[in-house]
Amino acid sequence: MSLNNLLLRPLSIFVASIFILSACSEDSSPSTDRDANSEASYKVTFNTNWNDTDFPTNFPGGAHFSGLIGGTHNDQVKFWEVGQIASDGIESMAETGAQSTLASEVEAAKTDGKAQFVLSGAGATAVDSVELEFDINQAYPLVTLVSMVAPSPDWFVGVRDLSLFDNNAGDWHQTVTVQLAVYDAGSDSGAVFISGNADTQPPEIIMLLTSVNTDTDFVLGRSPADQVVATMTFTRNK
Repeated sequence: MSLNNLLLRPLSIFVASIFILSACSEDSSPSTDRDANSEASYKVTFNTNWNDTDFPTNFPGGAHFSGLIGGTHNDQVKFWEVGQIASDGIESMAETGAQSTLASEVEAAKTDGKAQFVLSGAGATAVDSVELEFDINQAYPLVTLVSMVAPSPDWFVGVRDLSLFDNNAGDWHQTVTVQLAVYDAGSDSGAVFISGNADTQPPEIIMLLTSVNTDTDFVLGRSPADQVVATMTFTRNK
């Protein structure tokens, strides 16, 4: 191997790593809305633990999670729900990791007075920890926040309609941790992580991912030993 090729190899490895982490989306990340006058603020920590020990079957190369995307809202809008057909924004996020369509759906809900802030953040490697800070108010106390399991046909993790306000105590929760099972968005019929595109027509409903055990290890979104691939912990800052 030539000296030039030897010198180029570290750069090539670096570029390849960046490509793996960004290949699931060509979107630039929308900005998270902030308001210094909000009633409360939180830090959400997205801890990922998708590993080939707990989930060995067809574990993919370049395993990662796409950038976080969602919003704060009231109970007059739902951005996704088990048993319902995925919106265009959820489908786009779950299939490609793209953020812009779902961000537009949150923006439309803001215009209708049903949402307040768009939330967006970084993605994560398979075993990682990333953080996102955001503001929230009692009029819009619910959080929806999702991320694509990548690579995959249309699988994702996230929370929906999570209330950070404790009505019984009349105050904001200090800490909330949610274990994240994996969902199938119902828009692609691929069976394994690296399946080619196979558009599901008509689309099926969102449901917890359960696979044939030769395709993946997921049963109702978890491993057979009840392990999850990630958690979200919401910690109050203000």
